Amino acid sequence: MKAKESSFNLRSFTSFSLVISTIIMSWSGFILYVAPPGRIANWGSWQLMLFTKSEWQALHTIFSYLFFILAIIHLFFVNWRTFITYIKSKIKSGLNKKWELIGSLILSGFIFIGTLRAWIPFGPVMTFGEKVKGNWEKTYSGAPVAHTEENTMEKIASSFKATNEEVISTLATNNIKVRSMDLTLKTVASENNTVPSKIYEIITSKYGGLANEVSNEPPAGTGKLTLKQVAEKSGTEVSFLIGLLKKKGIDASEVTTLREIAEKLGTNPRDIYSMLIAK
Repeated sequence: MKAKESSFNLRSFTSFSLVISTIIMSWSGFILYVAPPGRIANWGSWQLMLFTKSEWQALHTIFSYLFFILAIIHLFFVNWRTFITYIKSKIKSGLNKKWELIGSLILSGFIFIGTLRAWIPFGPVMTFGEKVKGNWEKTYSGAPVAHTEENTMEKIASSFKATNEEVISTLATNNIKVRSMDLTLKTVASENNTVPSKIYEIITSKYGGLANEVSNEPPAGTGKLTLKQVAEKSGTEVSFLIGLLKKKGIDASEVTTLREIAEKLGTNPRDIYSMLIAK
């Protein structure tokens, strides 16, 4: 007669959980590889396989932590005797697989440095991902100003030169409830089961465009703007901006993007935009 098996096997549980975590972690990583930038994903109704970008990010992060914890359990609690025995035997006999170890270190080091330096094939892989991300802009619109969804409702009302009461009333007629004007646009949208862009469109249709001082803020996708586009926005000659950058040791043309300039100056595109607009 067979002995009765334990009702719960930690080894099997850990192994199954590791496999499931690996699958979800890998798949969510691929989804995030092709997902649009936050200015698009967080603004509209972008979803892939039923989940938003923030939900995919949460899944990827939590299951990555779960994988790490399960790996520790698998190594030090489930198979700790085997692991300790293995370590002791290697200490006694010496490292027999030294060439394999050296080879793995060289390969890992090559991939690590190659990824940071954008060597082939690592650079093209990341470039391809950026192109896929950029293609989403043809289908989905982004926020008028980067991270608009993070602004409080009070700040948004002020940018339209409307009072808090006016905005609350306008949204109420469209079945949008605002508990407090101190809440962000993103929070209000979530509480009303909608997206930030929908609420913003309602306000825009009532009060028109943003005030001039807000429209001068760095727009969404600032890094992709060329010097020619910045010149058009600021009413400045592109030759003036090129000359301004030349004084800072940057050779640029009208098709040079703000991201390229920012990389040369060791800053970010938004700061470059603000600097050029102010001139």
